[in-house]
Amino acid sequence: MAKITKRVKKDGSCSYCIRVSNGYDRQGRQVLVNRTYTPPPGMTGKKLERELKRQADAFEQEVRNGISLEASMKMDDLIERWFTEYAEKKLKAKTVYNYRRLVPRISAGLGQLKVCQVKPSHLMAFYSNLEEQGVREDSTYTATPALLELLPHGKRGEIAKAAGIGEDTMRNVHRGANVSQSTAEKVSRVAGLPLSKAFTEHAKDGGRLNGNTVQHYHRMLSSVFTKAVQWGLVPENPCKRAEAPKAEEIDVQALEELDVAKLLNALQDAPTQFSVITQLALFTGARRGEICGLRWSDVDLDAGTISIERTLQYIPGKGTVFTSPKTKRSRRCIKMGADCVQLLQEYRKHQKAERFKIGSEWVRKVEIEGKTVENDLLFTKWNGAPIDPKTVTTWFPGFLAAHDLPPVHFHSLRHTNASLLIAAHVPVTAVSGRLGHAKTSTTTDIYAGFIRSADAAAADALTDVFTRIRDENHA
Repeated sequence: MAKITKRVKKDGSCSYCIRVSNGYDRQGRQVLVNRTYTPPPGMTGKKLERELKRQADAFEQEVRNGISLEASMKMDDLIERWFTEYAEKKLKAKTVYNYRRLVPRISAGLGQLKVCQVKPSHLMAFYSNLEEQGVREDSTYTATPALLELLPHGKRGEIAKAAGIGEDTMRNVHRGANVSQSTAEKVSRVAGLPLSKAFTEHAKDGGRLNGNTVQHYHRMLSSVFTKAVQWGLVPENPCKRAEAPKAEEIDVQALEELDVAKLLNALQDAPTQFSVITQLALFTGARRGEICGLRWSDVDLDAGTISIERTLQYIPGKGTVFTSPKTKRSRRCIKMGADCVQLLQEYRKHQKAERFKIGSEWVRKVEIEGKTVENDLLFTKWNGAPIDPKTVTTWFPGFLAAHDLPPVHFHSLRHTNASLLIAAHVPVTAVSGRLGHAKTSTTTDIYAGFIRSADAAAADALTDVFTRIRDENHA
């Protein structure tokens, strides 16, 4: 019900403030929006009452339908509306989760500003603040006594399996070692405790966000304001006139050929599933999530091909989720070499034997992109359930350290595959196609250093050719 308040100005003229409820904010406080109505001179009595009622009813209907200009809406409320009405309906679950992680800093810097007040200068000041020293907070977590009471010796293995983490990681939790936020979230969820009660957070001091990270904030805010324009909340997108943060050159780490040989040799003693996943990353250049999402129906051992049809991601609160590949070109068919075909042939036999041991506990069906299908996943948990891709990257650093290998990321195996192809003078278009990049320019931008090295080697080779030709002609 609209509330109408009469206001009398110093000159004796009157105006009326019409106030309407627009729901409640995230703190449970009522959100009120106002509109001022000034009647024309001479309108009084019943005629004025009827017009005030008409104005109030119309304004209330606009607010209820969401078509009011809502000039007093705060950035916090706009962002929440953007998530509810756009992001959660149109974007991938992992993208929404990553955007949610940006909200605390946006809320702290811009949240209390009215949407109509946000100018390019506000955004540029916000971006500048993000790049200052001390902004970055890389938290680690240690178990609290409350959690440790729920982790007796006999139950740790069960909790580790239910949480989708390795036994070594579970031992780290129990002995009070620092673990990642992802691990803390998984364990606390299985233990039935809030994260804040199960773990103590340790935020690292210092550090700054790089330009690439700040660009994520810019892209999100630009999307939010694009919707605000479409919803009629603001006349233009201020992000278009704000100077976007500059991207920093991507630090591409790749293994040298000798380290590749050493890694392949060390993998013979690694857990079978992790060994095969790692070798596939080296042999195919596929992304971690693409490999973990493979089904045997995607593999043609006779033709020697692997079809990338989906990716597997772990999203806190939702678990493992199968989604479509990163881009349209990410949906691709990769030709395998003889070594890779043999690897999968042997692994298939191993998996059948393991499945036979598990018997009736093996998960027979899985849900993939909304459809329930027969479980023919290549890589799984002990009982056939989809694997959490992060278990691979959690295991990988310790394995490298144990075998005196360079401390690269698991994604560096993809870079290694690309660098070896480029060094072998495979055309960049072919490399881009195998990697599933949206554009060939993406490949040239990421691997510019390797391309320059390959070009220099080609120039040296060409010099040797001309030297040989001259020597033969003088002979």
